[in-house]
Amino acid sequence: MKKTGARLVFATTTPVPNGGVLSPTRKFDSIEARNLLAVALMKEEDVAIDDLYQVALPVVEKIGRPNDVHFSKAGYDLLGEAVAVSIGAQLPEV
Repeated sequence: MKKTGARLVFATTTPVPNGGVLSPTRKFDSIEARNLLAVALMKEEDVAIDDLYQVALPVVEKIGRPNDVHFSKAGYDLLGEAVAVSIGAQLPEV
């Protein structure tokens, strides 16, 4: 994608409640560890990072839904604002 001249922004995965175990058949490994690996690669490739994990983590109990990876309206508003800032930072100044 970089060959196209596009400015890339990578968004980290948001936290998963209950230590990643939502049910016996819905288990996530370490989101934090996966994000660390992905961010390291994106930095090597000079790709901008939108760290939604760190945005959500301090308030996940307030903006998340119990036993679910989805968020409340307030959560999506918060994440949407973070995305807008990250994308805006990559746009050329006019």
